[in-house]
Amino acid sequence: MTRTRLIHLFSAVGLSFLITACAGLPDAYPPPTNPFLAGASPLQSSAIAQPTKVGLVWLTPDGSPVPPQAAQRRLAEKIKAQFAAGKRLEIVGVTTIAATQGDTLAEVRKASAPLNVKQVLVVMPKSAEVVSPVWLHYGQNGKAVGTRTDSFVTIAMVGLDLTSGKRLFSVVANGEARLLAPDYENASPYYPRISPGRTSSFIYPEHTSFPPGEVHAVALEQAVNGLIYELDRVLGS
Repeated sequence: MTRTRLIHLFSAVGLSFLITACAGLPDAYPPPTNPFLAGASPLQSSAIAQPTKVGLVWLTPDGSPVPPQAAQRRLAEKIKAQFAAGKRLEIVGVTTIAATQGDTLAEVRKASAPLNVKQVLVVMPKSAEVVSPVWLHYGQNGKAVGTRTDSFVTIAMVGLDLTSGKRLFSVVANGEARLLAPDYENASPYYPRISPGRTSSFIYPEHTSFPPGEVHAVALEQAVNGLIYELDRVLGS
């Protein structure tokens, strides 16, 4: 008996089980791991009372699912672009360094020196991933057994005074993305679609493969968008 025949023998009970199991998965946002987060109060408007020039230091995490370095750098630049000259918070430059178990403050000071600023925004993402079985529906009547990969990202930003090492404020935002992948050949030419946020279980013809880390990059961009929103909301930029 072919695999296709076996798939079509799944009962309605089995289908209901798969849908129910996946629907019951909890959000798995990881706790933030920014080394400067402890002792940093949530951002309030009074924390930046006048126009302030800062640098942005992006800490590249280790040991968790993360998108490629280029994607992280692009998103760091995206934050910078939203806070340019003329706003209360002006990001004058961006640098990326690897998160370290050593003296992170010393590394941040060293990396920030070319930016010639007194304060920096230290940004660090943390990712988690949940993989589960799922029925995938496509077209009007097509369906396939496949997998659903949910990528969850928590990103923490801490305002840091470089001279004293004082934590000035913090902002935390979350993001997620979902990758739906059929696991049998009859789903062709319908391929997975990476979609931000919560989506229904549909797949659409797009492309056959996804570069490693792409689903994480989508989730990370959602978190960055949330970070920008929170900064705009509090600062009235």
